[in-house]
Amino acid sequence: LVHGGQGKRGRGLPAWHIERARIGESRRVSVEVIVNGESIAQREIVADGAKREIAFEIDIDRSSWVAVRILHSSHTNPIFVLVDDQPIRASRRSAEWCLASVEQCWSQKQRFYDADEMQDALDAYAHARRVYRRIINECGIE
Repeated sequence: LVHGGQGKRGRGLPAWHIERARIGESRRVSVEVIVNGESIAQREIVADGAKREIAFEIDIDRSSWVAVRILHSSHTNPIFVLVDDQPIRASRRSAEWCLASVEQCWSQKQRFYDADEMQDALDAYAHARRVYRRIINECGIE
């Protein structure tokens, strides 16, 4: 994925590239802690290729997924944090987005299933819809 971006620094670069993450014309970038899709803490570091230790102290009061990112450059895989053995429920809005994505996927792909695959596809999409509807009902967070 390549797009023009703004200014000479962004032109022709992939959408996720360290040059897009730089703060102004500096070599500094913002490292963020992401909890359930929301940036909750940031620190700036120099992006000069050297290894750096960075630490954040954050409060997690409910089961969540946590990641670290440099926006427009890199993103870790999530770490799943369980609190009181409760399931992770990021937000109702997030679960509704996932359900809408299932519907969009089905609307675009259903015509490509062969007749001998159709029942399995119908069952799989019905299962996904049930799961996301259950998660939506379990969400206490908008």
